[in-house]
Amino acid sequence: MKPIRLATIALVLGAVSSCSVYGQSPGYGPPQGPPPGYDYDRGYDSWPSPRDEVGFFYDELSPWGDWVMTRDYGWAWFPRYVRPYWRPYTDGRWVVTEYGWTWVSFEPFGWATYHYGRWAWDPRFGWLWVPGTIWAPAWVSWQHGGGYVGWAPLPPEVGYEMGFGMRLGGFDLSIGIQPDHYSFVPERSFLEVHVSKYLVPTARNVSIIRETTNITSYANDGDRVVNRGVDVRRIEQATGQRVQQRRVAAAPAKAPSAVERDEVRIYRPQRQQLEKVRVGPRVNAGLRPETPAAGTGAAKPPVERRDAPDRVVAPRAEQVPPTDEKQLEKQERREQQELARFQAEEQRKLDRIQRQETAKVRGQAERVQVEKRHGVEREALQQQQRKATQQLEARQKAKRQAAQAKPLVRNKR
Repeated sequence: MKPIRLATIALVLGAVSSCSVYGQSPGYGPPQGPPPGYDYDRGYDSWPSPRDEVGFFYDELSPWGDWVMTRDYGWAWFPRYVRPYWRPYTDGRWVVTEYGWTWVSFEPFGWATYHYGRWAWDPRFGWLWVPGTIWAPAWVSWQHGGGYVGWAPLPPEVGYEMGFGMRLGGFDLSIGIQPDHYSFVPERSFLEVHVSKYLVPTARNVSIIRETTNITSYANDGDRVVNRGVDVRRIEQATGQRVQQRRVAAAPAKAPSAVERDEVRIYRPQRQQLEKVRVGPRVNAGLRPETPAAGTGAAKPPVERRDAPDRVVAPRAEQVPPTDEKQLEKQERREQQELARFQAEEQRKLDRIQRQETAKVRGQAERVQVEKRHGVEREALQQQQRKATQQLEARQKAKRQAAQAKPLVRNKR
């Protein structure tokens, strides 16, 4: 794997002019684990209310997903009405604005989950969103090279401080983010409106990652967080089209972001709402589940206790109609079948790509190298598919629990 460019490191870590943090509340530092008194082995009532911890995000995102308590990050959220093979930063497109590369999500929850907080990879559930309170055009790590562009959600271990920049705290983006967390597309497809149609099978990431360089670069421009990432000129060369810079405008309602001629409309909540998100500033500072071993440069992944109970699931903000067991079972089977079809298609895509590469091989030495690489990719695909099946089952169980629980009583004003 190629090393991170020194210029990028300087941009990431260099100090810039000081300015105030939008929506950041004082008094919160990196967490030292759950507060005393938390009982992992008891039910929901032994945990702090999600409405108290994540503030308005609980009510606003509850119609679109469910909240679970995790050992490393506290209350976290996952979407409900998405495909079983869904991943963050795929249902949308990339555009350039005064904030740099900006993710325009087509999802109703995108105004929150792609511009605040971080996405964590949970061994049981898969992708979980952890709230934050600093707005950015996107919170991603970038890889570029070999004809590909890739992006992955930045984890909660990566913080950001206005007036300074990214707070890595020893976290190495090239090591700490797994290859299969990236979404790669050919350079020529990067500007497509529906970029998800051009994603490379994730099993190929173990090979592509070795041909790319991490180019993640965030900086302050006054009170703006700017996502520099990919060189705009390089994308223009690869796509043969000029990259139009648009202006970010405030959307009047919580709806999917929209591109309208020369502007991008994205909803942003009020400062007062963000100030009540207790977990947000901790994530902004870079939430570390475990201190890295000396000299490793990467945080250790969360460790699952073998005797750990099921995750604590929060009730939904509003009462839902009684669950029809037969309909629910039918829906869950449909999701399992859809995942199986997707996995079979990913297998076919990988087989086709590998056959094409094998046909171009010249010489025995090259053939050995290609076959070895293909074996690693096939093993990666098998591991990913096993995880996806298990995580779908966990999310389905959590959704059942959330739907059956009584909704929380709203705090008195």
